[in-house]
Amino acid sequence: MKTFIRTTILLLATLLMTSAGRRDVRPGMVQFDRAFLPALDYTLHANTHDAKKAVFYLEFRWRRLRGQLAHQYPAETETLRRIDSWLGDAYYAIDANRPYTAANQLEHVKYELMVLRGHYGIDYYLDDLYDFQGGLELLTEAANDEMLCLMDWGEFIALGKELRLEWQYIMQKPFDQELYDFDDQTVKRLTYEQRAMAEALYTFAKATNRADRNAVATAAKDLMPHYNEVLRLFGDYQSTQTFFARHNLIR
Repeated sequence: MKTFIRTTILLLATLLMTSAGRRDVRPGMVQFDRAFLPALDYTLHANTHDAKKAVFYLEFRWRRLRGQLAHQYPAETETLRRIDSWLGDAYYAIDANRPYTAANQLEHVKYELMVLRGHYGIDYYLDDLYDFQGGLELLTEAANDEMLCLMDWGEFIALGKELRLEWQYIMQKPFDQELYDFDDQTVKRLTYEQRAMAEALYTFAKATNRADRNAVATAAKDLMPHYNEVLRLFGDYQSTQTFFARHNLIR
């Protein structure tokens, strides 16, 4: 009987440890990205003034997320070390007024976390957006290049079609409103911006069907701005500023 009780206790303890080990880290990732996206946005637009403020909120959120990831995924020590290094380099570049260098370092951070989530099968809406962004950037670059970035016209058309299908998938995929802390109004805004992006892709497709290079280049100019409007909904620009002010970090 004592052996049975001891075995039962050990089994329950194992189950509790397993449950604790499977703690959902996505909320921490969401909070990190709410700080990360404004910092990346500011650097991409060479806004070093606001980027310097954003650094403090970003680092605060990273420390929180880093602790969770280190506990949840002890095998990812090297990944976390690399992210520490990329962030440190980005902070240094921002402080030195080199925003585009900083943006490049922050893109590495984004990539490291995408790979980590992919490795552990973590479903994350922003990864769908990030994956889409890579193809969109290539499409817009090719649309404005006389050589189509060395693609032939058929490949260019195929890429545009692939991105339209990918965006439809993103729009139709169930969205976890609670996880991303979106109120009903923000969800409506997300739906609106998603549709605006879909319309911009459709306009671009019509231009490519006419094989009008000028029309294609003109239509391509609307793609990234519409995409960015979707992405910005996931950044907390207000907290980025208030965190800085609240901690008297002005220098």
